[in-house]
Amino acid sequence: MLARKCRYALQSDATTYAEIIIKPCCTIEIAVPKNGQWIRSKLALIHFTPNEQYVLLECHAKDNTGSKSIQLDLSYRDAIEFCQMIDEVKEEHDTLMTDLCY
Repeated sequence: MLARKCRYALQSDATTYAEIIIKPCCTIEIAVPKNGQWIRSKLALIHFTPNEQYVLLECHAKDNTGSKSIQLDLSYRDAIEFCQMIDEVKEEHDTLMTDLCY
């Protein structure tokens, strides 16, 4: 099981990129360096909302400093690819946990 890394251009500004790492323990790190944004959260705390032009990805987290959230406007193609990566990581995690229990 390896972390998955991806980089997607935002629909609101094609020169701004979100750098995403999906970790095998079902956590996610999202950074938008150009905007100085960064968040670490659980995969269970992300939400996708499609609209006519793009898919809005919302991620929430709570840490010692309080609650944070980040919103990314992704193309439909990027959002589908991202969802597939999440599914793969979850399946690998489930398989590992099942194997460890036997």
